[in-house]
Amino acid sequence: MRSEWRERLFLTGMWWRIGYGVLRILFGVALLKVVGAPLLDVVTSLLNYELTEDPSDILYRVISSILTEHPFYVSYFLAGYFIFWGVIDVVLSYNLIKHKTWAFPVSMVLIVLFILYGSIRFCYTHSLVLLSVLVVDAIILWLIWKEYVSLKEDATRTTPSTNLSI
Repeated sequence: MRSEWRERLFLTGMWWRIGYGVLRILFGVALLKVVGAPLLDVVTSLLNYELTEDPSDILYRVISSILTEHPFYVSYFLAGYFIFWGVIDVVLSYNLIKHKTWAFPVSMVLIVLFILYGSIRFCYTHSLVLLSVLVVDAIILWLIWKEYVSLKEDATRTTPSTNLSI
């Protein structure tokens, strides 16, 4: 039996994933515009206004020194990564909202894989942002699981019995 608050939380989580997916798609498309450019040039152009006000900005100096020692070029891989996972999030979340049963296990497997990967990354980075993303994903995974179980229970309740008495 579905509870109303969990259903609302589920829908909110799915709409959050759709919004997050759209942002990833837009970010990936924006990265396609700067493919092949050194990341330091991209950061410099994004922080241009900030740098005109404070040329000795500490954040820029730190980023600049890191990117100068380890040059990184924006690649098709990075842009494709954001676009691909953004589309996956949008498509799966939309189908979860529509209660398409195939989308539940697919979403749960992908989220579990991301949580495993993110947990390994967290062991190296100790990033609180990554930890918060993992917590949100774990909550969404729980909501998807509960909704899936609830849908299966509803389906078994509405299926007519095939007992034939003679």
